[in-house]
Amino acid sequence: MSEIWQPLIANLAVVALFSSIWSLASDWLDKQRWIVRKLCIGVLVGSAAVSTMLLTVEIVPGVVYDLRTCVVAVGAFFSGPLVAAVAIVMAGTYRVLEGGSGAGLGVFHLAMAALVGLGVRAAARSPLPNPFWVFVLATAMALLLLAMVFLLTRVVSLEDARELIVPGTVLSLLATLMMGLTILAARQAGRDRSILRAALAQAPEFLYVKDANGRFLTVNEAVAHHHGYSDPTEMIGMSDFDLTDLARAQQLHEQERRIMESRTAVLDLEEDVVDKSGQHRWYRTSKVPLTGKDGRIVGLAGMTVDTTAVKQLERELIESRDRLSLAMSEMSDGLALFDRNGYLVFCNDQYRDAFPRSAHTRVPGAHINEILLECARTGEQLGIPEDDVEGWAERVGSLLRVPNVVTVELFNGSYLQLRNQLASNDSALVIVTDVTDLKLAELALIEANADLSRKASTDALTGLANRRVFDEALERDMARCGRAGTPLSLILLDVDRFKHYNDFHGHQAGDRCLVMVANAIKTSLLRPADLAARYGGEEFAVILPDTGLAGAEAVAERIRTSIAAASTYDLGSEVTASLGVAEYDLTKAPTTPESLVRRADGALYSAKAAGRNRVMAAAAE
Repeated sequence: MSEIWQPLIANLAVVALFSSIWSLASDWLDKQRWIVRKLCIGVLVGSAAVSTMLLTVEIVPGVVYDLRTCVVAVGAFFSGPLVAAVAIVMAGTYRVLEGGSGAGLGVFHLAMAALVGLGVRAAARSPLPNPFWVFVLATAMALLLLAMVFLLTRVVSLEDARELIVPGTVLSLLATLMMGLTILAARQAGRDRSILRAALAQAPEFLYVKDANGRFLTVNEAVAHHHGYSDPTEMIGMSDFDLTDLARAQQLHEQERRIMESRTAVLDLEEDVVDKSGQHRWYRTSKVPLTGKDGRIVGLAGMTVDTTAVKQLERELIESRDRLSLAMSEMSDGLALFDRNGYLVFCNDQYRDAFPRSAHTRVPGAHINEILLECARTGEQLGIPEDDVEGWAERVGSLLRVPNVVTVELFNGSYLQLRNQLASNDSALVIVTDVTDLKLAELALIEANADLSRKASTDALTGLANRRVFDEALERDMARCGRAGTPLSLILLDVDRFKHYNDFHGHQAGDRCLVMVANAIKTSLLRPADLAARYGGEEFAVILPDTGLAGAEAVAERIRTSIAAASTYDLGSEVTASLGVAEYDLTKAPTTPESLVRRADGALYSAKAAGRNRVMAAAAE
């Protein structure tokens, strides 16, 4: 048995040696082109396989065993088919040249080992840094050995084949695991180093490590380029005394000496440095002391960030803020900015001054609903529904999300225009303008227009509708009643003996008499649709839509008695009136406004002829 174990352990030593060589060469291999890297690894794996074949175990003459298959399987697993092919060619060629009855089986074993490695690689999808698949590969190689022992019984005796099972299986497992885990660890370390190097090289910050004497042990590309070097390795061994002026170098040396002696890191130290061109530059530096395994300080690691651009931006921001603040303080309008959630971000004094009762709530951080509820509570804004204050606040607050312009009236009689504009981030800019003078002028204009309209449509003395309005209303109401098939009546009224009254009492008394008659007519009309008008001089007219002749006579009688009663009370003497009534009826002959007026006027003259102070109805046509 010892004759088998000894060469196999020697095989294991060869495998360990080549695993170490592969691990040590991994950094160099990673830098090569793909094809060069694959060929080099293939030659390395093939050489390892051939080396193991120099320390074979001869079971019977012409039949040998060694760990070449483990080497080929691991190479195939980690590096793919090209590496496997190169290794098989090298090891297979050597095995064929060696000869013996088991040469063909040996080459077949190599091919199967490569297939096992490639198969596990495919199952893992890639040689990931995962020990699990290395164990899978080792198990598969042990099973392959058992299968090969079965095939070997066709060449040698069963007893000779069995002698290989135990040492072959154990060594196959150990060799595969050792080589696989070694290469796995090397790849992981290489990957970590590559990531670290890439991070250091590409980092915009100045990253460096110094020894206890202040000499650079490593720097990244940012440091090298800052000092005018294309390759970071050119700075290795230099100190700050080689790179900057004496005063600055001494300052840095003293600073770093204190850090290492105190064993205390310095974080975010801000420095204002004048560079070679005389320009001020700002840096933020962090430095950490480094200790060795024995606890002694061996150097420090540092990171420096050029914050000049940030400082300039901060300065510009401060200047811009100051200019904005000045502009906001000088502007006449109030200005407020609310964020997308309705919270006040900032506002100027003019904004707060515009709302004297709720100014204390209009501060950054306040919500629009809180501000509006304070307006309602203090009665600052007019027109707020008392029965739904919270609902009103919600509705008004939601207007921040849409551009709009509203005008509100405050308790003190002032009017404010609120313009809401949306920004790109959904914030709302509210501009408040005092439009009191403009609003009052607008209201005055509206009142003036209304007054002009009233004057254009009413009689100046009596306040009743004038002749123009009467003519338009009669034509309109007759057309409507004609379409609806409803009656319409007209009353014409004349003050009895008004000329004599006016001559006897004077024109002013005559005017008071006409006003009294107008008021008596207005108080006698009970429907808003009825229209009373001064027809001319001492004549008056009343249009009664949807009213038949009998109803119109009743209204006329009520007017007559009202005039007589009012005259005695208001004027001190009785004044009477004569009234004529005519009906517009579509069932009769067609009637025009003019003909209806003629009929009513005829009835009026009939009343006067019959003795005055009475109501007469026009006969039907």
